[in-house]
Formats: sequence, C-alpha cells, structure tokens
Amino acid sequence: MASPDQEWITITEAVELCGCTPGYLRQLLLAGDGRVTGWKAGERAWLVSRADILALKKNLSTRSNLRKSERGKKAKRAKKRKA
Repeated sequence: MASPDQEWITITEAVELCGCTPGYLRQLLLAGDGRVTGWKAGERAWLVSRADILALKKNLSTRSNLRKSERGKKAKRAKKRKA
C-alpha cells in the first residue's frame, strides 16, 4: 500500500488541502516547472501529487487571502453608507 504522500488527488481535493484556486493549480501544472506534478485523467480531469500539494501549501502566502477578506469588509461598509 502506498503512503498517503504518494497518492494522486483531484484538483478539487488539492484546492481544499492547500487553499489556492483551481485556476492557479492548473497554471502550475501547465507551466511544467516541477512545482506541482500531475497528469490528465480524461479530457478535463487532472490528478496531482498529494506530496507536491502539501509542499506548495507550505510555500503559499496568506497575503492574498487577507486582501480578499478585507475587500469584502470594505464593500459591506460602502453598501451600508449608501443606504
């Protein structure tokens, strides 16, 4: 039996694991720079290395996530002012 780090997972599972967007993961796969390895299973589905996703998670910045949450708060404040 393979260890959990050698599993192949779907893009959806990878997004839940590392917190980035599906589009970003596809960009990394298509770049072919070795940060994320994977292969196409059918016409649309990608399978990616779970170990690569865990390594990517360690290197991702949460800065963009903070900006998104701040943007949401600002938009809510602006709506309240208009009302």
